[in-house]
Amino acid sequence: MPPDPGKLSRLARVSEVFTPGAPVNAYQLFAGRFDQVVDVVAAINQRGMHVVMYGERGVGKTSVANVMAEVLMQQNVHLRCVMVNCAVADDFAGLWGSIFERLDLTGTMEMTPEGVRRAIENVTARNLIVIDELDRLEDEAALTQLADTIKTLSDHSVLSTLMLIGVADSVDQLLGAHQSIERALTQVLMPRMSIDELKEIVDKGLNQLGMTIDRAAKDRVAMLSEGLPSYTHLLALHATSWAVADDRSHVEDSDVEHAIGAAVQKAQQSIKSAYQKATRSPRPGNLFTHVLTACALAPKDDLGYFTAGSVRAPMKRITNRDYDIPAFAAHLNAFTTDERGAVLRCTGEQRRHFYRFEDPMLQPYAILTALAKGLITEQQLKG
Repeated sequence: MPPDPGKLSRLARVSEVFTPGAPVNAYQLFAGRFDQVVDVVAAINQRGMHVVMYGERGVGKTSVANVMAEVLMQQNVHLRCVMVNCAVADDFAGLWGSIFERLDLTGTMEMTPEGVRRAIENVTARNLIVIDELDRLEDEAALTQLADTIKTLSDHSVLSTLMLIGVADSVDQLLGAHQSIERALTQVLMPRMSIDELKEIVDKGLNQLGMTIDRAAKDRVAMLSEGLPSYTHLLALHATSWAVADDRSHVEDSDVEHAIGAAVQKAQQSIKSAYQKATRSPRPGNLFTHVLTACALAPKDDLGYFTAGSVRAPMKRITNRDYDIPAFAAHLNAFTTDERGAVLRCTGEQRRHFYRFEDPMLQPYAILTALAKGLITEQQLKG
């Protein structure tokens, strides 16, 4: 029997609304981030102010940039928004060459901070110039010139605004220690999303589809996403698709159960490989899977860091045994080595170490895999 064209159309629409592999690019689907958006809008409305947005990978920084033009139109602020992504091999001239191309600026221009400033001053339209993935720019001279560009744009109160985005723990880590530009920058830390913000993603998406969801199902999607919007999109995509395939317009708790399995099975190969390398061991009864899962469940700060001490409680929930830090300290250290794929990053002084998943996407995957394999229950997740 051939597939129902109507059902295929609905499934295609679900994939357009819930997009785990791409940032949100439509204001009507954008959710949460009120405080961060307010900070960006305030900076854009001030001559001489620019924005640097930083945080973990996958927390939605690019999504904010994508919808800023529409957000500003809601405030009766009309401007053109152009965006470029940095590449490892970029230098200052190549980066601004790409920007000028998007601004439709032609002719010979001096590729220096002052030359950039004069070129932008001659543009009649008001612009938001977004430079994304700044952490990939390895040319130190380019970073210094970029800082000098911010300073001269601010000193001359040029109307256009720069918005710099990158994965970093601090502005200094992203731009280097350029104290002369601090007064010209609004620094926006992008933390992981709150449970309510993640629920808003689900609500907005289902509203676009004319569908509804059980409260318990929505709560599960938000909780299992660990603050990362891409996982909310991923779980909502699979749960909603399952409901549509069953000719329903209401997403139930059982659909989320199917979504957990699908999310594990269809995860990116790089995530699967990282998990397998970190947890694989020929020794029966080894604790690598348990410790990595406990790391995924450990309470974290706004930048995703956790301590060895915070791993103890989830270890007890998973194993029903009390483990003190020395029982799994070697596992934590192993996760920072190439032998285990360096899935954790360690910072801080001895006995005051802080850990973070090198790839934040691995953290929810570890939890979902543990659920799918029966290593933990959702009751154990809640403590």
